[in-house]
Amino acid sequence: MSDVFTGMTLERTSGEKETETIPPWELRVFGSLTALHAGRSLPLGPLRHRALLGLLLVRLGNVVATGQLVDELWAGRPPRRPIATLQTYVSHLRRALASGGEQGRAEARVRHRSPGYVLEIDPELVDVHHFETLIDRGRRDLAHQRFRSARDELTRALALWRGDPYLELTSYGPIADENARLEQLRLTAVETRAGACLAIGEADSVVTALYPEVQRNPTRERCVGHLMSGLYLLGRQAESLRLYEQTRRHLADELGVDPGAELQRVHSDILNQRLPLSEPPVTAGSRVTTDREAAPAAPRPAETPANPPEPVPAPSEPAPAASVDTPTPLSERRFRRPVSGRDTVDRNGSRILRPPRGARSRGALVGRDRELAVLGGHVLDALEGGSHLTAVLGELGVGKTELVQELARGLQELLQEVVWGRCTAGEGVPTYWVWAQVFRQLAVSRPEAFRKAEARFGSLLAPLILTPESGLGTVNGDDPSARARFLTQDAMCETLLSLAADDPLVVVLEDLDQADESSLELLGLLRTRLHCEPLSIVVTADDTSVAADFMGGGAVAEALGDSRTRSVRLAGLSPWDTRELLAGHTAVDVPDDVLRLLHGRSRGNPYFLHQFIAAVGDPGLLGDRTAVQNALADVPLGVRQALGRRLTGLPGPVLDVLRCCATLGSAFEFDLVNDVMGGRADVESAIETAIRCGLLRRAAQPPFLLSFHDELVQEVLLGELSVCDRARLCESVARALAQRRGASHGEPEQRRDHVRRTTRLLAAPGKPTAARVPAPAPPHSA
Repeated sequence: MSDVFTGMTLERTSGEKETETIPPWELRVFGSLTALHAGRSLPLGPLRHRALLGLLLVRLGNVVATGQLVDELWAGRPPRRPIATLQTYVSHLRRALASGGEQGRAEARVRHRSPGYVLEIDPELVDVHHFETLIDRGRRDLAHQRFRSARDELTRALALWRGDPYLELTSYGPIADENARLEQLRLTAVETRAGACLAIGEADSVVTALYPEVQRNPTRERCVGHLMSGLYLLGRQAESLRLYEQTRRHLADELGVDPGAELQRVHSDILNQRLPLSEPPVTAGSRVTTDREAAPAAPRPAETPANPPEPVPAPSEPAPAASVDTPTPLSERRFRRPVSGRDTVDRNGSRILRPPRGARSRGALVGRDRELAVLGGHVLDALEGGSHLTAVLGELGVGKTELVQELARGLQELLQEVVWGRCTAGEGVPTYWVWAQVFRQLAVSRPEAFRKAEARFGSLLAPLILTPESGLGTVNGDDPSARARFLTQDAMCETLLSLAADDPLVVVLEDLDQADESSLELLGLLRTRLHCEPLSIVVTADDTSVAADFMGGGAVAEALGDSRTRSVRLAGLSPWDTRELLAGHTAVDVPDDVLRLLHGRSRGNPYFLHQFIAAVGDPGLLGDRTAVQNALADVPLGVRQALGRRLTGLPGPVLDVLRCCATLGSAFEFDLVNDVMGGRADVESAIETAIRCGLLRRAAQPPFLLSFHDELVQEVLLGELSVCDRARLCESVARALAQRRGASHGEPEQRRDHVRRTTRLLAAPGKPTAARVPAPAPPHSA
């Protein structure tokens, strides 16, 4: 969610920026629950200590009875002396909070008031209070038709959403309820902001923000309505009507209802052309302003919300004369030939990139029109001096390379040069290998410029392959010192920047998560040198590896964590796009029930889908549900290898815990995992790492069971276990269940069934039964 609004620049004066300071004391609930003093995190202690603070915080200012806290903290299984243990937790929490106070005075206090405890803190110090206040302001501004003010207030509110609130504490009932309430409030803010943006003609911002929200929440009719309106205003009427039909079918299939009156009214307005297609140009407040745009902005016209937006001038009208300080447009100065407005400017005046005609006939890229438009806009902005890096993220096989290749074809139609490099991990791969590939291509396409660079920097460019004939230069050089490495990287940066200054340049670096440390250092240095140069850098990376790298403080996360980095994240295809992909590759009309099986098993991942189709064999068998179901019962080798690579970036203790989880069936309790591991690993930390990497998920309702986000990962983990490992795990699971059965008199039959199921899974992990094929997925599940 937060990625959608990260790249937006609000209209603030320089004075406002100067007054932004770190608050002396702050309590954050978005993401992990954290207390900060002067920007320093306070030691709140282990999970249950933080849970106690969270349980008091969700009832801020109200007394929570001691017995109620005991029940909520230990879920009906309290320790031997629960009151004494609770008092110890309170004492620790008081010391932790007091450590952030001035001269021993705590800004937050946990006080005892009969019959329990109460948290006393100024609500202004809690980020969630600020979040709700900004949303209230935005809604009031919208009610009074102050649309730009409403947009800005709501954008600031959504920027506070650093992650799901109380991220690690949602296994506690009251905190889970608060998490759900805040999520609904966030969705309301997203919808309200979209309404404000539509009122001032920022349809592109609405479409970018609402596409992922509609995918995750297909029954939010107001969200769907705003997205339909945005698509229509951008001239994408067919997409808008198709979205309505998909939503109508989903509501009918899942809930047995028709769309509400509001959504039907939007549909009717689009059908009857009652929404104005022409909109005012995008204002500076809706896009990132660069240093190139030094010309003073024209005075903003007064808002007249009651009237429809004024149409933009017709293309035939002469444009106003540019001032002396106005930079020459990119289409006239940088491309090797002029670029027509039809190719690169949408109805709002924003830069877009349309795919070349006929390039989509092979069916290699389906269902990525929105992502392609967003990625193309980022690249064109960078070529205009946007000074940002663009990252394409997603799991292996989801189509990152195909998306960038489609982008490159569109750029080549504009005679824009694109050079490629692919990161490769392993022994024997030379330092700077991905950059060596880039420079080798540039040495061929721009030989004269390279001769000048070689004469200027000499041996500093030795680590690169300058021409195909020159071979590989000295990789590390004679001086391995940090200074020598920096000088080499500085020479590489200057060479790239000078080449881009002569002619705009797009550099694509694939599989950045596999890059060597020196290549990442060079990327980081180059990123800091981008100041309005016509150089666009596009990288692709596996999001699971990036998440693991981020939690380990690695170089990949540092490269992608810059505030100027723009992200395009690819998820699985929707069921409708999956049908189109199947039709393009098999020319077979697949029945709906078989389509649901294929989509559910592959999760819309194009590579996984092709692997499963190949496992079926004859495309004519795709109409036979039994044949497809039998083929889906196993995991193809290509899918196993892709998922295995996805898991290799995780720390060893996390993999150990995941292998244990894989033996426990489709859903399992955290305490059971802890019992089976027997203290051999930090289970809590490993589980949280797996959740953040998208491998595990926690149910939002009691008893908050854990499950694998993708059952294919579970099957691959089971298949990696040796016979001895399976026997040991089987014994550990049986022992843990027996101990729990002895400690609890309830549900003995359920526990015996769990033992039987676990034993069956461990007996033949490489051949899961047909019963493991997922149930039909609902529309928009991708």
